[in-house]
Amino acid sequence: FSTVYRGEAEKINPHARGNIVFELGINPATDTTVLRLASNQGCGLFSSEWIEISAIESLLSGLPESFSSREFAPLFSHKSRNNPGFLAAVLRSPEVCLIEASPDTVFMHQCFPDLKHRADQLNIFIKKCPVV
Repeated sequence: FSTVYRGEAEKINPHARGNIVFELGINPATDTTVLRLASNQGCGLFSSEWIEISAIESLLSGLPESFSSREFAPLFSHKSRNNPGFLAAVLRSPEVCLIEASPDTVFMHQCFPDLKHRADQLNIFIKKCPVV
């Protein structure tokens, strides 16, 4: 995998410390765009496996209007309890921006109405970035 972008996302829990560092990249063998959790500036273990952007988009497109972070668990083969919440934080980050907080509570999410367009723009961004 080739990393093309490294960013930070604020954790969803307002009492949590530190940010989640994430990476966007490309799988050169398949030319697919990918994302992974890279590090945690606070406490909490997680899995740093690469996840295809298309898998994230596919999962999001099948979710109800409002959903919890637990919905992201199937995207990971390693099952750290923090994976879903940390991924949700990354998906809310300004750089990725595929979901936002639900109006009901900060811990629930909803997709933007233009999810497909946003995912397409994210893929274009990743493919245009030089390898880090």
